[in-house]
Amino acid sequence: MKKGKFRATARGANYAAFICAVNNAGIALYKLKRDGCELSFVCDIGCEAHVARIAARHGMLFRVCVRKNEKTSLRAFLKHTGAWTALACVVISFAVSRFFVFSVAVEGVSPSRAAEIYSAISEAGIDGVTAKSAIDLQKVEELVAGSSDDIAFAEAYIDGIRLVVNVREQIPQPVAEESDGEIVSSSDAIVTRVEVSGGTAVVKEGDTVRKGQTLIEDYILVGDPLDPEHKEIETAAEGDVYGRVWYVQRLNVPTVVEKTVRTGRKYSSSELLFNDKVLLPAKSDHGFGEWELECLSKPLGSVLPLSLNTYTWYETVTERVEVDEAYLEGEIYAAFSSLFASLDPSATVLTSYKSQKKVDNYYIIILYYEVEQLIGCREA
Repeated sequence: MKKGKFRATARGANYAAFICAVNNAGIALYKLKRDGCELSFVCDIGCEAHVARIAARHGMLFRVCVRKNEKTSLRAFLKHTGAWTALACVVISFAVSRFFVFSVAVEGVSPSRAAEIYSAISEAGIDGVTAKSAIDLQKVEELVAGSSDDIAFAEAYIDGIRLVVNVREQIPQPVAEESDGEIVSSSDAIVTRVEVSGGTAVVKEGDTVRKGQTLIEDYILVGDPLDPEHKEIETAAEGDVYGRVWYVQRLNVPTVVEKTVRTGRKYSSSELLFNDKVLLPAKSDHGFGEWELECLSKPLGSVLPLSLNTYTWYETVTERVEVDEAYLEGEIYAAFSSLFASLDPSATVLTSYKSQKKVDNYYIIILYYEVEQLIGCREA
């Protein structure tokens, strides 16, 4: 006999006789309800055919609405349980990934150097699962850049559940102590031109140099340098050395910013002045919690030095709004202007470009100016 239940209806005038006949047949009806001449009930699924015959004998219109056996019920339960479990896992994973970092990725260096940087970051307390709110990206960059003298640049940002640290190493070059007779580089650069009028150049076009590295030595070679008998005559180092130099600025722009907007309410009041002395002061009974103030000054005549100052208070509120492209472009323009103002006076701009990346709830924007400038000189 099949196990399970079915829900059905029986419609007709002999509903009372139908109920008695079903009971006399030993069939149990559950959740029995009557609405006029229509009965609705639940019954064991194995009794369906018998109940149908009894309904036909009493002139009742019998109709099965739902059948549900135990196997189907169990499968449906398991199906829904699995779906809810999967949904719960997705929600929990999203919430955890929204607020926590699970791993650290170091890019741009060899595996052995990456292991050293991992160790430095771990000592700073960023190891394993770490709350994003507890990570100061600027301090991470300073920590990594300061962990070794040969690291030129470190960029840290959060990408999903990872803390990514992009590292650029210095190109090892011999660094000489600056002396009165030598010309040394004023910044890290790639040499583009060497113009020597005194001394001996120790760099050539295309060489990478670091700040403080010697460019022109204070001597002149006489003879073949490979000949043990060659001589070095001491002389003043003179000339100009140019190089390609990069100026870099980084912006962290949040995706949501606070913006002050006017509500439309305003309050105006005027004051009367005689020769810049207040005769009738203005009132400021606006009662606004936040406001912007504008002042309009107007002379009242050419004979007497009377003037009228009208003050207008505009009520404002602070709203959190998502930044758009226009806002980002404004921030980038202002940063580019500031970076341009910091260029060396001798610099000739070769190119400028930007790198933009959106991670979590802010934008990382890095601006570059590539210039050619004088990196070492001494006049004769």
